[in-house]
Amino acid sequence: RFDEKPLAAASIGQVHRAILKDGEEVAVKIQRPGIRKIIEVDLEIMLHLAGLMERHLEELEAYRPTRIVEEFARSLEKETNYRTEASHIERFARQFMDDETIYIPKVFRQMSTKRILTMEYIDGIKASEVDRLRKEGYDLPEITRRGTDLIMKQIFDFGFFHADPHPGNILALPNNVIGLLDFGMVGRIGRQEREAFTDLITQVVRGDEKKGVDAVLNLTYYDKDPDRIEFERDLAELIDQHLYCSLKDLEIGRLLQQLLEILTKYRLRLKADLFLMMKALSTVEGLGLVLDPDFELIKRAEPFIRRIQLRRYNPKTIAGDMIDTGAELFTLLKEIPREVRTILKQAKEGKVKIEFEHKGLEPLLFTHDRTSNRIAFAIVLAALIIGSSLITLSDIPPKWNDIPIIGLAGFIAAGVMGFWLLVTILRRGRM
Repeated sequence: RFDEKPLAAASIGQVHRAILKDGEEVAVKIQRPGIRKIIEVDLEIMLHLAGLMERHLEELEAYRPTRIVEEFARSLEKETNYRTEASHIERFARQFMDDETIYIPKVFRQMSTKRILTMEYIDGIKASEVDRLRKEGYDLPEITRRGTDLIMKQIFDFGFFHADPHPGNILALPNNVIGLLDFGMVGRIGRQEREAFTDLITQVVRGDEKKGVDAVLNLTYYDKDPDRIEFERDLAELIDQHLYCSLKDLEIGRLLQQLLEILTKYRLRLKADLFLMMKALSTVEGLGLVLDPDFELIKRAEPFIRRIQLRRYNPKTIAGDMIDTGAELFTLLKEIPREVRTILKQAKEGKVKIEFEHKGLEPLLFTHDRTSNRIAFAIVLAALIIGSSLITLSDIPPKWNDIPIIGLAGFIAAGVMGFWLLVTILRRGRM
C-alpha cells in the first residue's frame, strides 16, 4: 500500500509512507519529475552570472564565484543521486551500530534507484516540537546532550558528518533515543583540518592571536597573503571578546559568525566542508538552546576537542606522521634526478619558457595610452585643418560668401576639436 499524500515535501523531492507486502512500514523518497533538467538550466544561468561577477566586480574576484557555483553544482549532484544518499545512510549506521542512543533508518537497496530511495519508516517527534516533547514526558536536556554528542562524534571522531541537522531532520524516539533523517548533504573534514579548528578554539580561549592566525590560514584558501599585522590586530579584537570565557562558556555560534566576517575582510576562502561544519555547529547550538536554555555547546564539545589534542601527540600518531613524511621525502628524492634531466633536455632543445610578470606598470601604461591618444587626436586635427585650407583655396562650390562650404565646415569642426583638446589639457593641469 502506498500513501499518495506526502509526509514531507521539498524542492527536489517528497517523501511518502508505504507498507511492504510483509507488512513493514517504509518511507519512500521520490524525486520530482524533470527536476534534474531544471537544476541544469538554473546552474547554467548561475555559472554565467558568476562569470560576469568575476570579470566585472573586482571586489568579488578573490572569492571565485564560479568555483562557488561549481561546488554548489557538485553538492546538488550528490543530493539528487539517491544511491549516494543510501551509501551515506549505511555509513552512518556502521558508525553508530554500537550506540543504543542513536537510531539510523535501514535502507532497502533492492527498492532504491538514483531517483527513488526506500528506507525504514521512523515514527518520532521532531526536535522542533518542544511543547509536544515536554507533554509526552521526554527529557529535553538529555535529548539535547545526545543530539549534540551525535554531531560532535561525526565531526571530531569520524570526520564524516550530517551537514543539515536542522530540527526537522532530528527525531526524538522512545527512551530519548535520537533518530536522524535526510542524509543527502554531508561533509568531510580531515584530521589536519580538525586539528587546525581545535587549535583555533584553543588559541581564542588562551588569547594567542599569532597562533590563532596560523590556525585560520591552515583552514582557508587565499591568492595573496593577508597583511599579517592587520590580521593579528583584528583577530586580537575578536579574542578580547572571548578571552575571559572558560571553554565551557564560549559561544561557538557567535565566535564563528565573527570569524567569517574577518575572513571576508581579508579575502580568505573557507574550505567548503569547513563552512558546512560551522553551519552544522551553529544549527545544533541554536536547536540546543531551544530545547534547553542552559545548554552550552562548547561544554559538550570540550571532551572531543581534548581527545583530538591527545591523539595528536600520541606516540602512535607521531610515528605514523614520521613514516608518511619519510615516504614523501623518499619519493621526492627519487623523482629529483628525472625532473632535472627533463629540465636540462628542454633547455637543450630550446623549449624552456620563462615568463615575466610586470607589476606596478599600470600608471605608466595609462599615461602612455593617454599620450598616444592625444597625439593621434592632434594628427587628425592637423589633417582636418590642412584639408580645409586646401579646399578653401581651390574655390570648390557650393559656397557661402565666396567661401567653399565644405572648407568652412572643416574649419568649424577643427575649431571645436581644438577647443575640446585645449580644455582637456587645462583640466588635467599639464600639457
